[in-house]
Amino acid sequence: MGKSNVLFIKFLLVFFLAISCQEDEPSIGNIVAPSNIAINVDVAEDRSGNVTVTPTGDNVLNFQIFSEAGDPVSLSNGESTVIRFTESGQYSTTITAVAFGTGGLSSSSAVTIDLDVQLRISPELLAIIAGGDGVAASSKSWIWNQSVGGHFGVGPLTNDFPEFFSAGPSQLDPCIYDDVLTFSHDGNDNYTFTLDPGPDNLTFINWTEVNRFFANASPQQFVDECRDITSQADFTSSFVILENGDGTMSLDLGGSFLSYWVVVTGQYRIENFDTNELSFRGLSQPFNGDDPLAWYSTFVPRDMADQNSNGGVLQTQFNNLIWSDEFNVNGAPDPNNWQYDLGNGENGWGNQEAQFYTDEPENVIVQDGNLRIMAKTENGSGPDIYFYDDFQLVNPTNGDFQVVEDFEGAAPSFTGFEGASSEVVNNPDASGSNTSSMVAQFTKNVGAEFFAGTFFDLPSPLDLSTRNSLSLKTWSPKEGAVVRIKVENTNNSAEFVEIDATTTVANSWEELSYDLSNAPNFNYDRIVVFFDFGEEGPMPAGFTSARIRTQDLQEFTYGRVEARAKLPVGVGTWPAIWMLGADFEVNPWPAAGEMDIMEHVGRQQDVIFGTTHDPTAFGGDGRSGSLFVEGVSEEFHIYEMEWTANEIQFAVDGQVYHVVPNDSSKPFNKDFFFIINLAMGGTFGGDIDGGFIESSIEVDYIRMYQ
Repeated sequence: MGKSNVLFIKFLLVFFLAISCQEDEPSIGNIVAPSNIAINVDVAEDRSGNVTVTPTGDNVLNFQIFSEAGDPVSLSNGESTVIRFTESGQYSTTITAVAFGTGGLSSSSAVTIDLDVQLRISPELLAIIAGGDGVAASSKSWIWNQSVGGHFGVGPLTNDFPEFFSAGPSQLDPCIYDDVLTFSHDGNDNYTFTLDPGPDNLTFINWTEVNRFFANASPQQFVDECRDITSQADFTSSFVILENGDGTMSLDLGGSFLSYWVVVTGQYRIENFDTNELSFRGLSQPFNGDDPLAWYSTFVPRDMADQNSNGGVLQTQFNNLIWSDEFNVNGAPDPNNWQYDLGNGENGWGNQEAQFYTDEPENVIVQDGNLRIMAKTENGSGPDIYFYDDFQLVNPTNGDFQVVEDFEGAAPSFTGFEGASSEVVNNPDASGSNTSSMVAQFTKNVGAEFFAGTFFDLPSPLDLSTRNSLSLKTWSPKEGAVVRIKVENTNNSAEFVEIDATTTVANSWEELSYDLSNAPNFNYDRIVVFFDFGEEGPMPAGFTSARIRTQDLQEFTYGRVEARAKLPVGVGTWPAIWMLGADFEVNPWPAAGEMDIMEHVGRQQDVIFGTTHDPTAFGGDGRSGSLFVEGVSEEFHIYEMEWTANEIQFAVDGQVYHVVPNDSSKPFNKDFFFIINLAMGGTFGGDIDGGFIESSIEVDYIRMYQ
């Protein structure tokens, strides 16, 4: 919509509001329409764009002044205001005065003026935003400060910080992070802003703005979108820095915008302005009519991000190798160094991760000199089903027996736990060695614990005086499944006996026996059944992977970590080599502290992150730095962390890219242990590619020097 149309609509809105109020207003003397409306205009000769406007007229209570320079201004009769036009160049513009009289009657007048505006930026400010000395022609490019929490945020108009949302490192859609903002000048007071949306031409658009460009789109509430608007929005404009009357400064981009499309194009208040960081606050007027919000954005020089101001070769003070795992022995990871985390954890390990961790060789194995952790897509097989029948107490000497439970009468009351259940069903294989009509079905559900089981109570205790062998018939879908039987006293859970037997056939009935001859003389009136004891339930549909840790085995305070690794590929993958405070069980995260030696997410291929988390900076606000390293999934690279009482340095192939100060107030002055894992999705990994099948992190070695 052109500026003249906006001005006309503003004028009509005020005019019709005035007319609609006439019937309700009380009589104020004689109702006389304003007349002899005149607009006195004084254009400053210094090409500053300042225009002094003084409206006058007869029978006028007040004026509304409309211009293309901003919002309407209210004036009394004969009062003056200074309107500043911030578009450089020679052009004509219209100023309209709407005069309101008694009874709501109004009259208007307009004047067209010719402007010759050449706004100037001081050399000091120009050197910051466009580089050089601020005098000779130069340009400077800026990118999002994505490695730092809070580089993007939103909050209410009533305060000056992003109260509603503050983005964590690289949390936004990747389409925003390839944007490059370039400020240039030609040495003759001509200033040009260019927004390069990256090779994909995609702009990150607030969901309230999508229909501004795509009328037939159906944006999802609160879900921003990446779209190509290069043919519909201004990606090149003039710019100027304005000094406001309240001591603040604003960046005026004319018709362009700062990468994220939500703020009304034009002026952004400058929050921070120095050679290494630009921060802005802009106000939105959502296209769909939602309430306006304050939006915050922070940028750093592109060359600083590329060169990394913390860069340089890592100068280590730790050269004494005190521990390593070279992963030279094929098989499971060395149990002297590693133990496993299993399952889904709480809330996806606190990060809404999608994978299920296992200790299966398909997910974690040492092979050909490397540790290999594989994330895989699993289709899921449903629960495991077993059957059992005919509990009998047998005298092994003469074969005399007593039926304890054959499930042919009233079914006992089963109680399941840790993901297992039992019920009485028709015999699924009555043609075999068990021709009973009814049997018990044992179901081990997806993700059940390795000790999942069920129990039922007996009407009277087992009499083991002469019959001291317990037998039952079982049907298992596999050989080698451990079937554990536990008999216990319902009144004293400490009084029990557990005995294991193992299936020898698959998909067929067989009889298993349990010797109770040495059972203490307790009151055994409950039978507990465990099928495939020691094995967790089947994997759910989704993703499996592995996470190993040195907790209680290898723990350290200070030193240099060095890990040589090749990383997975695939949007949604999230590999990490990191350390967690050894006291985390009594000092929960983030108080225990966390140091991420290497993190990578497939949605930002080849960007390596190093981060610390503590109670003052954790989660999306952790102290994070990043480095672009080409080919991390094709070649091995060395990921290092130098950890002292004074600082924590992060490096790749010997190049330092991030430094975090350390002191006694932080939790990084005690024992930590290692974790290596490959997560899928979650708060950092993001959405998972629907075509993902499998990928792995390979670690050649991990070493600790002190």
